[in-house]
Amino acid sequence: MKIKDKIFDYVRSKQPERSARFPHLDQPLKIIILYESDVLERNDNIKTIRQELLRRQMDVTMWGYVEKKEITTLILPQSRILGLNDYNLLGKPRDYVLTDLQAEHYDLLIDLTTRPLLPLRYLALFTNADFKVGMNLGEGIHDMLISLPDFSPEQGDAAEIEASWLFHQIMEYLTTIKSND
Repeated sequence: MKIKDKIFDYVRSKQPERSARFPHLDQPLKIIILYESDVLERNDNIKTIRQELLRRQMDVTMWGYVEKKEITTLILPQSRILGLNDYNLLGKPRDYVLTDLQAEHYDLLIDLTTRPLLPLRYLALFTNADFKVGMNLGEGIHDMLISLPDFSPEQGDAAEIEASWLFHQIMEYLTTIKSND
């Protein structure tokens, strides 16, 4: 295990206990989507997902990450892509990133990360959301995990999973499960 991962585990262990509130998808929700951006920062599949949620009367914010220094996409209130310069040497987001991220409260975090990426794990950890859902990558951040029968975090890129497929799995589970609130 790398030192950056050990530091992340320590930071995660120091976070206060969460009490999750299951989202009611029949009501308008404020949603944040975390995803791994493509190198060209086009992210057509993520934009399609956003449009689908907007049609459901949801307020959608998207935060992506791409492993490069210079980000060409503008920082907008509803969409932002982070790069290597937005993180310190230990892999933790810089203070201005955390300030912007924690300035908003969300009803639902949808983490479309399909492999263990430390920058996105930090974003998921520090996002102020009532309910967090994502793929089971073994980090204990999310309130609901989507597991795949043939996937293990060690496989990394070998298990090519489409973010749009993961999104539809998440939405299927969220609509199937009824809350007891």
